[in-house]
Amino acid sequence: MKTYFNSHHTAHAGQFEMFRGTLVPCFEVPARTDLVVKEIRRRDLGTVLEPLAFGDHTLARIHSPRYLAFLQTAWAQWLALDPANATRDVLPSVWPGADGRTEVDPIIETNPTVV
Repeated sequence: MKTYFNSHHTAHAGQFEMFRGTLVPCFEVPARTDLVVKEIRRRDLGTVLEPLAFGDHTLARIHSPRYLAFLQTAWAQWLALDPANATRDVLPSVWPGADGRTEVDPIIETNPTVV
C-alpha cells in the first residue's frame, strides 16, 4: 500500500465538523496525522511517500477541471461574502450522492434558501 502524506497536512486545523446534524469539534486534528503516519510505519503497511507538492498535472488526473477551477476562487468568494469568514471553517452544505453525480458544480452560496 502507498500512503501519500505531506507535512502541510498538519497545518489544516478545522474548528468544527458536522456529526449527526450537529456541529462538533473536529475529530481530524493535526496531532492525529502524526499518530496515523507513525502507526502505518510501525505496522509496515507500505511506503509512506512525502511529496513536497503536487503539480497541476497530478491534480488534473484526480479532479475534474470544473472542480479545480472552483477551488482557485473558492477562498476569495468565501471572504467576499464576509471578511469575518477568514476565521470560520468552510463546510459543505451538500455532498455528492452514491450515484457520483458530477454535473453539479460546487458554489459558494451567497443567498441560501431554506426549503
